[in-house]
Amino acid sequence: MFYHKVYPKSWQALFKSPSLLFFGLFASILGFNELKIIFNLTDATPDFISSVVMSWVEIFMLFSSAQLGWSNMPDLLMLFGLFVIFSIATILAVSSQGALIKASLENKKTKESLRSYLKVGIEKFWPLLGLNLINTLIGYFFIILIIEPIIYFLANNNEWIINILLAIITFFVLIPLVIMISFVTRYGAAYVVLRNESLPQAFTHSWELFKANWIITIENAFVLTIITVAYFLALITLIMFIFVPFLIFATLMSVNDLFFGLIISLGVILGIIVFILGVSFFSGFYNIVWANIWAELNSPGKSHSKIHRLAHKHLPILTR
Repeated sequence: MFYHKVYPKSWQALFKSPSLLFFGLFASILGFNELKIIFNLTDATPDFISSVVMSWVEIFMLFSSAQLGWSNMPDLLMLFGLFVIFSIATILAVSSQGALIKASLENKKTKESLRSYLKVGIEKFWPLLGLNLINTLIGYFFIILIIEPIIYFLANNNEWIINILLAIITFFVLIPLVIMISFVTRYGAAYVVLRNESLPQAFTHSWELFKANWIITIENAFVLTIITVAYFLALITLIMFIFVPFLIFATLMSVNDLFFGLIISLGVILGIIVFILGVSFFSGFYNIVWANIWAELNSPGKSHSKIHRLAHKHLPILTR
């Protein structure tokens, strides 16, 4: 079965190489954009990349209009420091995404070191950043600047003909476009890292791959959503089981406020550590899953999921 190979392989890659949690931690900064877009398109909150882009624009505008002088030098240095911090975080996040994609081949070829994976991620930083920017431009700014105004117009317009036309364009063209671009850029990252392709080549090939395998892609998104909900519910439950004993112990044994605060602080710190490790693990799993999906779809004699096989049998026009 298709998923019986992909998901266990992704779990095993992380268990065999716990050092990949380092990349998972930074890759988690990029978020899980595919799930957000396909299941909560109306939530137009900016992701990390779009937030960084807006911050950079604001910083550049402030620098361009600011007058250099000793009086405002501390503010300018602070802005420059923020720019450096955002830049470092972006480099680590995007490079970690590339490193995890490279690590997905560990079971197939060779076991490489943490430094080797990071080197690959850094070498592919610019095309990977370009794909993330495309995803951001379509997945956030496109929604904010085009889709949301159209939906607002539809809600406040009484011309039914215009409403029907705009609704058709919005819900059957624009929104599917946003969803498709999100998956295309995910596959494109694998083409960049694993096939050493340029940004235009990777985008073209990933578009072709998505068109031929869109059923599997969306099906995988649904499966990952179920896994995501179950995983984070389990993680939150685990954190509560860790923290509650500290709370009970601090309440029963506290002699003074200092002792109570110390015990509670220890419980909070331990809970934060568990949460960070849990998010790092899931982020690594998430990125490796998509890389393994890409590998399976490109492998000779590939197997397909049951839904894809049924669609191919009864509606072959929807599949390759």
